[in-house]
Amino acid sequence: MARRPPPPEAPAVDRDRILEVALALAEEKGFDQLRLSEVAERAGVPLREVAALFPDTDAIANAWFARALDAVWSTPPELLADPDPAVRLEAVMLRWFEALAPHRTLTGTMIRAKLWPSHPHHWVPMIFALSRLVHAFLDVARVPGRGAERAAQEIGGTFLTLETLAVFLADPSPGLERTRAVLRRSLEGGVAVLRRVGPLLSRIG
Repeated sequence: MARRPPPPEAPAVDRDRILEVALALAEEKGFDQLRLSEVAERAGVPLREVAALFPDTDAIANAWFARALDAVWSTPPELLADPDPAVRLEAVMLRWFEALAPHRTLTGTMIRAKLWPSHPHHWVPMIFALSRLVHAFLDVARVPGRGAERAAQEIGGTFLTLETLAVFLADPSPGLERTRAVLRRSLEGGVAVLRRVGPLLSRIG
């Protein structure tokens, strides 16, 4: 008796496409009204496959931020050619903000959702995510430093990121002009401080 051929394998679900569908729905309905069942329906894939990729809407937010972080790690070499570390750092940080810009308002909504008092389980992961982001900025920009000096750079980078993020989330200007201006001004001030105390920190480290 002839054996039946095995059924054809179902095509793999495109994670990026599901994310795009989810983002589009969140823009239309609001992030708090986003439902995985509607994402599956619009994407034309089984709900269980969407849930396997994104167990909840917070996983969708995490995927959006992971995409922006990937843009940082993928910074083109030509943006890192300047000999000044501050210029390189500015270029790298702008990569992150530019990656988030297409869904700027939605990005703010996602962050606020993570900060809800009823979501304390999101708070610690956010701290670690911010730390990884700042480390990525410094690493990709090849900012030199070690010991106490590096620790100061990480602390300064964290405050710089949060300060610029606050401006970015309320920045409707074309090309993120306000965000760029604040980032550059804050970087110049931070670099000036580090140049004064850097030698002392290097000796401590």
